[in-house]
Amino acid sequence: MNPLAPTKCASRTFMLLAAISGIILSLGCGSSNNGTPNNNGFTNSNFTGTYVISMAGTDYNSSTFSLFAIVGTVTADGNGNITGGTVDINDQNIGGVFTGQALSKSNYSVNQDGRGTLTLITPQGNFGADFVLSSNNHGLITRFDTTGTGSGTIDTQGTAPEGSLGAFAFTLSGSDASQNSLGSVGGFTLDGSGNITTGVQDVNDNGSAFANLPLTGTVVLSSSTFGTATLNTDFGSLLFDVWVIDSTHLKLIETDTSGLTLSGDAFTQITTFTAGQLVYTLSGVDDEGDPVVAGGYVTTDTNGNLSAGLEDFNNAGSTGTVQPFSATCNASAPFAGGRCQLATTTFTNGITPNLQFAAYPTTAGVLMLENDGAGFFQGAAYNQTATAFTPPAGYGLNLTGLNFDNVGDVAEVDDIAQFNATTTASPATNMTGVLDENSILNGGPVSNSALSGNYAPDSPATGRGAISVTTPKTFIGILSLEYYVVNASTVLIVEGDQDQLSVGTYELQNTPSGQAMVQQQQQAHVIPIIHPFVKPHNARRQKK
Repeated sequence: MNPLAPTKCASRTFMLLAAISGIILSLGCGSSNNGTPNNNGFTNSNFTGTYVISMAGTDYNSSTFSLFAIVGTVTADGNGNITGGTVDINDQNIGGVFTGQALSKSNYSVNQDGRGTLTLITPQGNFGADFVLSSNNHGLITRFDTTGTGSGTIDTQGTAPEGSLGAFAFTLSGSDASQNSLGSVGGFTLDGSGNITTGVQDVNDNGSAFANLPLTGTVVLSSSTFGTATLNTDFGSLLFDVWVIDSTHLKLIETDTSGLTLSGDAFTQITTFTAGQLVYTLSGVDDEGDPVVAGGYVTTDTNGNLSAGLEDFNNAGSTGTVQPFSATCNASAPFAGGRCQLATTTFTNGITPNLQFAAYPTTAGVLMLENDGAGFFQGAAYNQTATAFTPPAGYGLNLTGLNFDNVGDVAEVDDIAQFNATTTASPATNMTGVLDENSILNGGPVSNSALSGNYAPDSPATGRGAISVTTPKTFIGILSLEYYVVNASTVLIVEGDQDQLSVGTYELQNTPSGQAMVQQQQQAHVIPIIHPFVKPHNARRQKK
């Protein structure tokens, strides 16, 4: 990302959405650009069993646009058949909340490179999806049809008894009843019977912060795989369905009649930071309502005080790099409720510096939400255990963000891709694969676009580097990315283009023909996906 002054020309009115999906769709693969999949040995047999599926994004119903979220289970037989499952849908565009929606039998297909397609047939309509497997147990997914787009994850469903659930921190994102940006982070401790004994929650509603709210309620499992949650604060009483990944990781989707649309993750909470370098990504909107994404690295001590930080940001097409930034953590030791109030110095959303965040450390990473009234920024930071990923190997990729077209309209864009990377000894092209993209207002979905690119790590090695990716479709074009290595198998991404901005991740594939380490691979599933969404036709892109 080339450092540019953080200036902007035209103000835009954006809203952040994070969500679930609409209704009766016209399914289709869209146009194709003749990419050749890498032969990494994947087949339908690599998608077998019951998975927890989670997608959130933008639903397009005629001329109406809204947030959607889908969370639930999908059962696959290893032979190309979806044999069952149950999902919840939260989408105000189609009438609100629909829980316990049984899936009808349908089909799926997994390509030799690990990319696949499936159809969710529900009583509320059919949803197409495009995914890429990083192992038999985990994948990245987008909604891939002509009436909606979004991103999320697929994880093998595990079990957890009620008594195994202890202290958790959570991150939720979506929209309020007026389709404005809404996000929340918080933490709670359970008593073994599902009652919250102590808890605290932070909420950001369209830039208005509700900080450090006392939290009560319950998280009750009705079986080892499913339950419900009630989160009570002065902001309101919110109800959720809870889907179990394992005893350390839960998926949540809001199910009440408030008109809010929230979904997200909960992870086992810890009360100290792990000293060392963190890498992070954030997405949202600034205090003028323009979309912004950021990523970088920073050093932390065990108390959450940050130093020697680097930030790359993209504010509605204006990019820049800030170095250094720092932050202080206002918390007792151990943290009260596992919460840290981070006050930064020089960290910016592209307009306003010195932002503040509520931060909750977990075994998966540090969950963060801006709470200073200067906009809406949400994301997470992760302990860095390597400064390089491990080519030659295959990787699955997801990006979610916004595209600005030639007349200034704005639309969500979501990418699924697979690429094989060689070593940097081949500087001209060391990444080749196939990319699928959905951006409804720009002609999507489009499948099988040939992908070629080059990655180049920073020197000296910090885990940061630059990627340039070329695809033949005009609304995909050339992607300029910065990457930040979490570990040898998991890498965060921020896009620094003038006409598109996004955040995402790519993950080492544990391919049938390869020997990716299982211990490394397990880290991939804990990257929560936060979405910077906007209402289409509501702004102009940056003037050049």
